[in-house]
Amino acid sequence: MHPRGPSTAHFLVTIVLIAGLLTGCGGGDQSGSGSQQDGGSKAEQGNNAPVKQDKNAPKKAKNAPKKKILFGDVLFVNPKTEGFSVRPTVNEQGKKPVVFRLAKETRITLGGKDAKLEDMKKGQQAQVEYVERNDRNRARTVRLFEAGGGARDDQGTPDDKSAPDDKSAPDDKGTEKTG
Repeated sequence: MHPRGPSTAHFLVTIVLIAGLLTGCGGGDQSGSGSQQDGGSKAEQGNNAPVKQDKNAPKKAKNAPKKKILFGDVLFVNPKTEGFSVRPTVNEQGKKPVVFRLAKETRITLGGKDAKLEDMKKGQQAQVEYVERNDRNRARTVRLFEAGGGARDDQGTPDDKSAPDDKSAPDDKGTEKTG
């Protein structure tokens, strides 16, 4: 009995441990996983969704510093496409005209009062706050200047009209130089 007692006890302990491991690990994975997967995946989705939103939020915050301001003269306005272009007047902003499209909630003001894109005229001075999205400039705020813009419109428009005259101006200058 003595030799069978320890071997039987050892055998029973081993079976109990294996059964315990199978029940704890295997049964826990099947039944626990099912409930944990449902609850766990919901919890993970709940935790992941805000994390993804948080990851998107900094991207939006990263877009926020990309807001730019351009000062210049209006060159072209197209109300049908909700687009316009502005030639910068500040040297640091370059000399090439910048094309804009209106964003969904663009605010346009003329002399401090609300205005529409149709109120924008060629030669008028403008301050445009914009962001770059998908390689396009989306105007968020457009401030048109009435007093300064009106006086400069009178000066700016003939300059624009003198552009064709500039073609004749070299002829005039050319004739002055030769004559």
